[in-house]
Amino acid sequence: MNEQRTEFVRKCGELLHTAKPNLISCELKLGKDITDAHAKVGHPTLVPDAEYVVVTCENGCTYNLCVEANSLCGIATEIFSKMLYK
Repeated sequence: MNEQRTEFVRKCGELLHTAKPNLISCELKLGKDITDAHAKVGHPTLVPDAEYVVVTCENGCTYNLCVEANSLCGIATEIFSKMLYK
């Protein structure tokens, strides 16, 4: 994984937590690194080599957002638009 993308997602997580304190963090992970315990029930099978932003909530719930082939702007848009009402 690209170091720049990883750091960008981490910083988006900090901003997201400031805006919505119940959302704890964002991490960039490959599908194969996301354990079944962190995959939502009924979530489609994760693509092993695809990149996902894993957003962790205060209550332990996680959201896996596929960001494969997205630009940094696209990643930010995906994170903030999907987490707007969480």
